[in-house]
Amino acid sequence: MLLGHHMRALGREDLPSDIILEGNVLRLVETFKHTFVTAVGVYEREGERVVLKCYRKAPLFGIPMAWAGRLMAAHEAAVMRQVEDIEGVPRFRGRYDSASTVRDYVPGAPLRRDSKVGEEFFPGLFRLLRELHARGLAYVDLEKAANILVGDDGRPYLVDFQLAFRLPGKFLGRTRLARALRHLLQQADLYHARKHFRRVMRERLTDEQIARLRPRPWFVRVANLIYAPFKKLRRRILRKG
Repeated sequence: MLLGHHMRALGREDLPSDIILEGNVLRLVETFKHTFVTAVGVYEREGERVVLKCYRKAPLFGIPMAWAGRLMAAHEAAVMRQVEDIEGVPRFRGRYDSASTVRDYVPGAPLRRDSKVGEEFFPGLFRLLRELHARGLAYVDLEKAANILVGDDGRPYLVDFQLAFRLPGKFLGRTRLARALRHLLQQADLYHARKHFRRVMRERLTDEQIARLRPRPWFVRVANLIYAPFKKLRRRILRKG
C-alpha cells in the first residue's frame, strides 16, 4: 500500500527543474525514479548529460530524516571521488547540495540474463572490480545483474555506489576485524560477478565450466548474513516507493 508523499525521498517536492553545474544551467529531461531513499534524474545542456541523485530530505511522519540523506550522500561522494579515475566508473561532478551527488550520465542498459555482450565484457568487469578492491573498497551491490550497466560502447560500468563498503576512520579501519570484513565483501563481489558471467554466457561455456562456477562459497553466505537485513529493508522500501 502506497503511503503517498511519506514514501518519497523529497516528500511533496519533485526534482528541481534545472540545476547549475560549473556555471552552466542544465534542464531536467528525465526522472529515473523517486523512492523512499533517493530521487534520481537526468539533466542536459547542449548534449552534455549528468545524473543528479538526491537522498532523503523529507521527514517521515514528522521524524527528521535529512540527516540520514546527508550522511548517505557524503558516503557515496567520498567513494566516487576515490574511484572516478577508474575505467568503468563515471566521472564525479560534485555535490548539488549537502544531500545530493552529481555524476556523468552513462548511456546503456542494465545487464540481464539475455543480454548480448562481447567476449571482453566480463574480463573488463573483473578488471574493474580488482581496481575497486585495490583502492580498499567492496562494491557490495552486485547480487542483481541489473546493478551492472552495459554501456552503449559494449563496456561494463558501475554507477551506483550507495552501498559500497569503505573502511572507517584510521583507528577502526586498521583493526583485523574491519579488514576481514572488507575481504569477505570483496570475495562476494567476485563470486556474484562469476555468477552473472555463468548465466549470461551460458551458451558459450562447457558443462564442466558451469559446474565449477555454480557452488556458492562460504564467504558469500557470511557476506549475505551481514548485509541481508539492510538489502531486505531497502527492497521493501523501494517497492513501496
